[in-house]
Amino acid sequence: MTEKRPNSKRHLDLAIERAFGRSSNPLQIRGIMANTIIGQLLPSGAVKGGSALKLRYGYAMTRFTTDLDTARNANLSEYTADLEAALKKGWNGFTGRLVTKKPASPKNIPAEYVMKPYEVKLEYNGKSWITVPLEIGHDEIGDTAQPDFLITDDVVSIFSKLSFPDPMPVPLLPIHHQIAQKLHALSSTKSERAHDLIDLQLIIKRETITYPLLNATCYRLFKSRHQQEWPPVITKGASWDNLYTSQTGDLPVIKNVTDALVWVNSLISEICRSSDCVL
Repeated sequence: MTEKRPNSKRHLDLAIERAFGRSSNPLQIRGIMANTIIGQLLPSGAVKGGSALKLRYGYAMTRFTTDLDTARNANLSEYTADLEAALKKGWNGFTGRLVTKKPASPKNIPAEYVMKPYEVKLEYNGKSWITVPLEIGHDEIGDTAQPDFLITDDVVSIFSKLSFPDPMPVPLLPIHHQIAQKLHALSSTKSERAHDLIDLQLIIKRETITYPLLNATCYRLFKSRHQQEWPPVITKGASWDNLYTSQTGDLPVIKNVTDALVWVNSLISEICRSSDCVL
């Protein structure tokens, strides 16, 4: 632990280097810190996506990402106004501002399901520190009603090593909703989300899955989005080989996308076998 909390952005970056070594990825450390700090300030809803897995399982055992995805259970304008106010107030020297970005217009996806893009410009003691891409979605089929309030010890230890107070647990999307959303994303037309194969393997290795609940959640989500039907058969996209292998690293996952596809389709079959699901 450092003797005292860093009193400037420069001293914070130096403290990160001292605490975690030059061999660590400073962007990864700053990224998970930033996601955690924003998580302390979220007005409602839950964190989802890869950042939720980092907060649930730890930054060392999940794939690299600096983005933050959230699901709101309030009106978008109210949610962003509350978040802007919280960012202005800040957390232990960290403050920020919310910048609106131009939304994407993907084909064949209803506008209500497209995440709203923003950037959070975080500062430390008044100096620009990091920009976090933030995507805000909305509650689907009640997925934000009972979030899991969690934060893993290795994330908390980052802050304690730098003499900051321990951050509070962050509201995370329940794991059965997270799995359902990743299966839907993987099976979407022209999906480029090969990284969800990695995330799903990490989830299944760590969680005790209630398969009938998961099957019901998948069915409801697929039906509510009015796109592909449940259960799907997931096939390889044109660029999945590179997208997948570039993010496996040292993670305990299957190392080639072809075998990972066999695994995920077997997972779908197992989910279906738990209930009255027709393959």
